[in-house]
Amino acid sequence: MKEEEKKILFIIKYTPVIFIFTLCIAINLYFFNNKKTTFQSNKLQIEENFISINKNFIKSNVDEIIYYIRYKQLSTEIELKNKIKNAVENATIIANKIYKLNEKKSKEEILFKIKEVLRDFRYDQDEDSYFFIYDLEGKNILHPVNNIEGKNLWNYVDKKGALISQELKALFATNDELYYYWYWPKKDDKEYKKLGFFKKMPNLGIYIGTGKFILDFENNIKNEVINYIANIKLNESGYIFVTNYKGEYLSYYNKKLIGKNIKDYVAYENKDIFIEQLNENAKEGGYITYLHKNKPHKSKTIRKTTYVKAFKDWGWIIGTGFYLDDFYNELEKKEHSLEDEYKKEISAFYKIAIISTIVSLLISLYISKLVEKIFLRYKKAINSQLKENIKKDNLIAYQSKMASMGEMIGNIAHQWRQPLNAISSASSAIKLQKELGVLEDEFENRTLDSINENVQYLSKTIDDFRNFFNKNKQTSKISLNDSITKTLSLVYAQYKNKDIEIIKNIEDIKIKSLENELVQVLINILNNARDELIKIENERFIFINIKDENNSVLIEIKDNAKGIDKKIIDKIFDPYFTTKKDTNGTGIGLYMSKEIVTKHLKGEIKVQNVKYKYNEKMYKGASFIIRLPKEI
Repeated sequence: MKEEEKKILFIIKYTPVIFIFTLCIAINLYFFNNKKTTFQSNKLQIEENFISINKNFIKSNVDEIIYYIRYKQLSTEIELKNKIKNAVENATIIANKIYKLNEKKSKEEILFKIKEVLRDFRYDQDEDSYFFIYDLEGKNILHPVNNIEGKNLWNYVDKKGALISQELKALFATNDELYYYWYWPKKDDKEYKKLGFFKKMPNLGIYIGTGKFILDFENNIKNEVINYIANIKLNESGYIFVTNYKGEYLSYYNKKLIGKNIKDYVAYENKDIFIEQLNENAKEGGYITYLHKNKPHKSKTIRKTTYVKAFKDWGWIIGTGFYLDDFYNELEKKEHSLEDEYKKEISAFYKIAIISTIVSLLISLYISKLVEKIFLRYKKAINSQLKENIKKDNLIAYQSKMASMGEMIGNIAHQWRQPLNAISSASSAIKLQKELGVLEDEFENRTLDSINENVQYLSKTIDDFRNFFNKNKQTSKISLNDSITKTLSLVYAQYKNKDIEIIKNIEDIKIKSLENELVQVLINILNNARDELIKIENERFIFINIKDENNSVLIEIKDNAKGIDKKIIDKIFDPYFTTKKDTNGTGIGLYMSKEIVTKHLKGEIKVQNVKYKYNEKMYKGASFIIRLPKEI
């Protein structure tokens, strides 16, 4: 021990000094290496920041374009609706004036005059700015451009399956004017979607209307949007491009490529893959990184990141991007700045390192001396405390041993009382009958056999108690069912005499453990329950439950003795804590039980108050739960 103490004192004295000196050298080496990695980290950080900022920038530009398209689409549609509505309302005013001027004439004459006025009237400069008239039964009254005038279109169906005339009649039943979408043929005989406005003239049973093809309307908007995008300049090399799903350019900074396909353009490597990625990422909006060979004002191949998003209504893909060579220019400037900063930090660190090393060594020497004194005082205090603890532990162990022996002697007395009484009674009967001369051989033999059986029972009891006090500490494979049987055989007489019923619910589980220690714990807990149960007058039960739980075994012992006071339940495993001062309780039984379970059996033990039902009646009591590993 003295040699070990010398080593400890040597370590206390010189370890801090060596540690401080080594630490200062390590910090210097770390600083040099850290500066290199810091620069690389800063370089990556600059790149990440550059990419993140530019990604947000190009995404916001694309989103603004899509917002602009939607705005144009909506505002132009509203403008178109207003235009065709105003035109129809003006035509209706004219028709009503003709009607009033010719009110006394026939309907046919009035309609003829209205047709002649409106036939060549155009409210706009395009060829679709004409008016048409139908009656409510589907007959065409006026159609300046199609050869359907006078025909009945009541059963006419457009390509989407709509019965136009019949739908309009149903709508006019509750409306005098309305907007309506339908499909109608253009000059190529293909049907296209059309938007119209119709107004009813109830006095003549007709409605006047006009309409515009959505395709023509959209083409006008598209042309406006393309012209708008073509004039946007984000920066020196930034631009916005537009393609369709086939990869054909609709807008591009290089005007020569508009109308051509990406596949015909040499600026991209792996063109097929690029178009596939373009379409896939554009669905919900996404980024593509690729090599671009034709940056504006430069001819070398440069890595580029582009954000693309589809405008699904038109089948457009809108995108813009940024080039990584702009990042490398920024990085070069940052490298020079970091290098100058690095040199200044190195110079300052040398001065600080030298001064801090000297100061740290001096402080370390002082602290070493101080720690040495504290260690010696602490060592003295520990030795004193160890002696006290050894005395205390020896006393507890002695008291526990005496208490256990006292319990076992009491148990032996209870176990022997009945067989000894039986032997005494049998021998007295033989003696009496022999003195009276009435002793028969059969009775004598039967009585001697009974005496022998009781002697054998006494001998077995001695063996059971001898095994309990066996000091064997070797672990062995034991059956918990057998261990419970052995435990009860040692204490059963005291429980039977006090009308305590023991109810077992045991799974036959085998574990590798110390059986005698386990039996001692079980006896302590059972005796604790017995001492509480004898205080109550009604039924007395002890339940022993054992079940398998994964890699451990759960042993529960509970009673119906009303439970443990909440004020003391946390203290019952403390040494010398007892509630049986008037009955010579030692307060070490449960303490030793916990020590055995936790230190020898490598398990855990806890106690709680429980309420439960048994035979349709509710009971309350204490529940001791022991959890043991299957092998220690």
